[in-house]
Amino acid sequence: MACGGGSDPVPELFGTWEWVGTSGGISGDSRTPRPDDPTITVRFAPDGTAVFSRDGEVAREQRYRLASEAMIFGPEALPVLYFDDEEMGRVLRIEDSGSTLTLSDNVFDGFSLHYRRVAE
Repeated sequence: MACGGGSDPVPELFGTWEWVGTSGGISGDSRTPRPDDPTITVRFAPDGTAVFSRDGEVAREQRYRLASEAMIFGPEALPVLYFDDEEMGRVLRIEDSGSTLTLSDNVFDGFSLHYRRVAE
C-alpha cells in the first residue's frame, strides 16, 4: 500500500505529531513554542491525508505522498515526504523508538521541523 501514490509507506509516520521546534537556516536559528503559543499538530493517515490543527481546531487538510530518493544528506535513498502543494520533498526521519519525527528541507541551510508523537 502506498500513501497518496508514493512508494512504500512508513507505518511509523501514521498518527498525530506535535510540533516542538524548528532549527536551521543560514543563521542556524532554533525556535521552540512559547507557553502562550498555540499547540500545533499534524495527523498523518494511511490514505495519504495530513490534517494540521491549532489548539485542536483543524487549520487545513492536504494530501501527502512518500518516496524514496537520494538527497543532499548522502548517496543512499532516504524516505521523503511531499505535500501536494510543494515541489520539494522533505527528508523524513523517525527516531527514538518512534517518538520523534524530523522533516528536513533538501537544501543546504534549510530548516528542519521537529515533532513528538502524541499518545492516542
